[in-house]
Amino acid sequence: MKGSRDLVLPRWCAGVAHPLGTGIRNCQQSVNCRWGHYGEWSECDSCTSTKVRTRHVQVYAQFGGVACSGEAAETQPCVPQKSCPLETGCGERFRCRSGQCISRSLVCNGDHDCDDNLDETNCDRDDQPFSCDLDKTPPNSDFTGRGYNVLTGKLRAGVINTRSFGGQYRKVFSGDHKVFYRLPQSVLRYNFEVTVDNEDSDESYNSAWSYTQHIQAKSLFTHNRRTFHKELTEHKAYRLIVLKNKVELAQFQNSAPQYLPLSEGFWKALSSLPFTYDYSAYRQLLRKYGTHYLSEGSLGGEYQALLELDRQAFTSSSTTDIEYQRCWKKVKGFWFWKKVTIRCETLMKSFSSRGGHKVNKMPIKVNIFGGDPSFIGALSILDLEKPEANGEIYENWASSVKDFPDVINQKLRPLHELVKEVQCAGLKKLHLKRATEEYLAEEDPCHCRPCHNNGQPLLSGTVCRCVCRPGTSGLACETGAVIGEQPGVIHGGWSCWSSWASCSGGQRSRTRSCNNPAPSRAGHHCTGPTEEHRPCEDPDIQYLQ
Repeated sequence: MKGSRDLVLPRWCAGVAHPLGTGIRNCQQSVNCRWGHYGEWSECDSCTSTKVRTRHVQVYAQFGGVACSGEAAETQPCVPQKSCPLETGCGERFRCRSGQCISRSLVCNGDHDCDDNLDETNCDRDDQPFSCDLDKTPPNSDFTGRGYNVLTGKLRAGVINTRSFGGQYRKVFSGDHKVFYRLPQSVLRYNFEVTVDNEDSDESYNSAWSYTQHIQAKSLFTHNRRTFHKELTEHKAYRLIVLKNKVELAQFQNSAPQYLPLSEGFWKALSSLPFTYDYSAYRQLLRKYGTHYLSEGSLGGEYQALLELDRQAFTSSSTTDIEYQRCWKKVKGFWFWKKVTIRCETLMKSFSSRGGHKVNKMPIKVNIFGGDPSFIGALSILDLEKPEANGEIYENWASSVKDFPDVINQKLRPLHELVKEVQCAGLKKLHLKRATEEYLAEEDPCHCRPCHNNGQPLLSGTVCRCVCRPGTSGLACETGAVIGEQPGVIHGGWSCWSSWASCSGGQRSRTRSCNNPAPSRAGHHCTGPTEEHRPCEDPDIQYLQ
């Protein structure tokens, strides 16, 4: 077996009965994570005086194996061979102390369009062509310029300069603050509109499997960190409810990428990137600034709660499927505001008897974005006897969102679109696009071994997990049989894409195979192409300087 030295035999496999009573024939060996070797050092970054090298995971942990310790990247001090910032390339434009270039029309206009304010130094105030007495941007508008990492679901360092007005004077009024704010050049639209979504956003699923299929169908990537993809592997849910509440304070839309001014830090990082493709250097930038930037979104907060019902609790409460379908949408009202009819109380009681015993305080899994983080602990426990107390905690959290907002409802654009205003911008844009593909591929579940009974592998960090289909369970979904499916059927799964081949006839190609696992016993074949082609000269290359 591939990577056999990384397989670890669980204690219950050594000639004793399986703890689930299925016998040794279903025993699944654990797989421990193992790093590969480090690659070459990158060239010395002229702005940070450091170099970096990376390593890939050679074997991912799975079936209860141990995750890899340490980081994929390693940095080391070095002596740069070129200066930071670069000292050429502004032409007729004005050079900030950082080396970044701005239009000369922005010099001495009363605004600080250079991060270091050099454009407003030694200015004759009487000769200023334009002066604006309003320079306060909307509260937390700096969030609109942050990068975003789709693998972590978190905002990263700023990539857009949200403090430059670009000589424009556009204002927006906040009814809450009773004051006008000036919009930065980067923001095309900004509305102060408070909305609260407590109704009609909850979701119900028949199993963890159906929930996983739903979130993967909606996601552009292999998974969405703002879901419960990791928690689903730890429980065998017969019914699953996701409660969702949102509080929006403001909505924004950023300008098109060609009109977005870059933050000084991001511009310096782009300037320091090597002209030749070096994955370690480009990956370092992606780790700091994210894989994407925000094209639009809202400032506010979001609360998600995962409620799971096992079959035992469902049947012991005498809840019927018909009653469940009629009542599950009333769960939020029952636990937060006590608004529920008597005929739905059996469903509510089934939650309090999970695991075969009654509980008054029920721990739940939550995803919370925005709001005072001190409320997270209290929001993770429901008091089944005092729903009004739960509602009060939620209301206090919702009220705190205005002081601790996050970006929600975000729409993303790839970060490589912002590569401009540096030497060889078109070439670096192509390299960053390639590095982003390679970086996202690090967490593609194609790296995982197949799960038994056609379970769905999910990869998070260096650990693969299996989400089991209804009727099956276990770390590898090795126990039981899939409901409604013939035993032994194996559906096909894709291997990872190969590296791009050398150019031939103006094209390069890469391939993948339907062998992870290969379909057998009338199992479904993989959907999608086995081969991809791309022009050797990327049409996106434009030398923007």
